[in-house]
Amino acid sequence: MVRHLALFKEKPYKSCLINGMVLGTDGRSMHKSLGNYVASQDVLLKHGADATRQWVAGGGATGSDIPFRWQDVEYGWRFLIKLWNAARFVSNQLKDFTRNENAEYVLQLLDKWVLSKAERLTKKVTDALERCQFNIAMEEIRNFTWHVFCDCYLEAVKDRLYKPELYGEEKRKAAQYTLYTILYRVLQLLAPITPHVTEEIYQIMYAKEKGYRSIHLSPWPTMDEKRVDEEAEKHGDLVMAVMTEVRREKAEKRMPLNTLIKKLTIYTGEKGTADIIMEGRQDISGTCKVANIEIIPEKGEGREIKPYNNVWFIAEY
Repeated sequence: MVRHLALFKEKPYKSCLINGMVLGTDGRSMHKSLGNYVASQDVLLKHGADATRQWVAGGGATGSDIPFRWQDVEYGWRFLIKLWNAARFVSNQLKDFTRNENAEYVLQLLDKWVLSKAERLTKKVTDALERCQFNIAMEEIRNFTWHVFCDCYLEAVKDRLYKPELYGEEKRKAAQYTLYTILYRVLQLLAPITPHVTEEIYQIMYAKEKGYRSIHLSPWPTMDEKRVDEEAEKHGDLVMAVMTEVRREKAEKRMPLNTLIKKLTIYTGEKGTADIIMEGRQDISGTCKVANIEIIPEKGEGREIKPYNNVWFIAEY
């Protein structure tokens, strides 16, 4: 990652601040005479142009003053590393995958969940950019990429990708299609703000198949209403909440995340919620390393699954 991003440190970029000023860490206008001045070249050499552009885009609304904080640029740098590592993982998982426009993939609940969220993201980012709300666009993209795609979806489908003999080849291909589609959409939405790393990933993974000489020459994505699935999002949120809370319990007990749970008992309070969790049962078992899972549509005890105050679980190790 460092080797590639080092290539992007040569050209400084002007910010998109219109009638706004850059403030020093003390809250005053940045100026050498005040001793709160940071040279742009120092920032670019340390963290690169794409991390710096994220600070500019995410620092505030157009026309407002923007304070300079090293931690904001460093956060942008860490995000780039996260994106690069995710792209490397996806690339490895797509080595035997060839996208077929006419294929009907057997999309699972979490595939539909993340695809639907990506379509909503596309609209939010497009609307924000059209209104020059670069800070909103930047945060929407980063939150989705880091927390929805990387922290949740990637972790949830690893078992399906690694064990086609258990899940079936069709479910694996559905996960591969989803990874391919989501990462490309993220690159498109990020390209105006972080042009260098998105171009690098595009050239490595997508240029040959997509046919555009550059990602910056590809059409801007539009929201596909057919992919928006409110039910899948609602159900997927619940399944993800179960996974997150079980993994959080392991972390709090200082257990490795791959520690086997001999039995996981989930109390849902009513049948409808039990049916939803049953739909994601295989993904929960694989992601949380559960040998036996029991879903009981009754009130129970144990650890609460937030923010669902009627869902509880007990993990036996």
